[in-house]
Amino acid sequence: MKISVIIPTQNRQLDLKRALRSVCSQTRQPDEIIVVDDASEIPIDIKIAGEIECDIPLKVKRLNMSVRQGRARNIGANIAKGDILMFLDDDDTWEPTKVSDQLVIFEQEPDTGLVYSGRLVVNELDREKIVYRIKPQKSGYLYPDILYKNFIGSSSSVAIRKSIFKEVGCFEECMAWEDYELWIRCCKKTIVKHDNCCNVRYTISNNYHKQSSRKSYNRHLEAVHILQEKYSYEINSQGLWNARKIYAERLFALAKSMRYQGLNHSLPWILRSLWQFPKLKTIVLLLPPNMIQLTQSILHKE
Repeated sequence: MKISVIIPTQNRQLDLKRALRSVCSQTRQPDEIIVVDDASEIPIDIKIAGEIECDIPLKVKRLNMSVRQGRARNIGANIAKGDILMFLDDDDTWEPTKVSDQLVIFEQEPDTGLVYSGRLVVNELDREKIVYRIKPQKSGYLYPDILYKNFIGSSSSVAIRKSIFKEVGCFEECMAWEDYELWIRCCKKTIVKHDNCCNVRYTISNNYHKQSSRKSYNRHLEAVHILQEKYSYEINSQGLWNARKIYAERLFALAKSMRYQGLNHSLPWILRSLWQFPKLKTIVLLLPPNMIQLTQSILHKE
């Protein structure tokens, strides 16, 4: 099977080089890398491959107008020639065995359509120090479990058969949390496995304006409503108490994304999440930002 790696990027050339190095350092190298330049102010040059000593064929797709990440990933996927698609955000990196660990599962289990990895959460100021680990947990037919929580994680963790990606309809292009929404559709269609490793270094930023997942809070609020409406039948079929748990998790994700702008912005959503279904991780968001990170590291401690 051939592997295509798709990396959307915008105005983060240094981060992109680091991400590319992690791909080029894989024990099993992919067959192609596709960089989707989302209208960066300084265009990405294909010569970047030479700068990082990468022998993997590299394509750069330059977009003249900025689009959302879901659209950028879809553009890359349409170009890709691989049987397996792997996505990597430009501020994340992979551990050396990420490709090989996930590929062996596809080779041994032809009915598996999606494989994900756990994450090593790191701070942008010191990516060598692991703040905490998010271990992969569930495998198998994961619907409707995926409605309760995005335990698959970000797109950087996922490898997916291109046939499944096309069958379920690619990333939604007009909403936030488009990766989680895609995982829901995938879990309805195929078996999901994990590689039993934490093969992704997932970067958290001290500057919420820098990290794209912490921007556009109105889009996150809109995503809560879209998910609740789109999957209302499935959610309500879980029963009233479980429906509240699902809604509380959405509100928690919204509160978490807004917490970096200040407690005043996130407090209404923290309280609403706690009212729907109280959880310790939601209460933690009431702490000062430095204490939140410390507490999360304790909660995720092995």
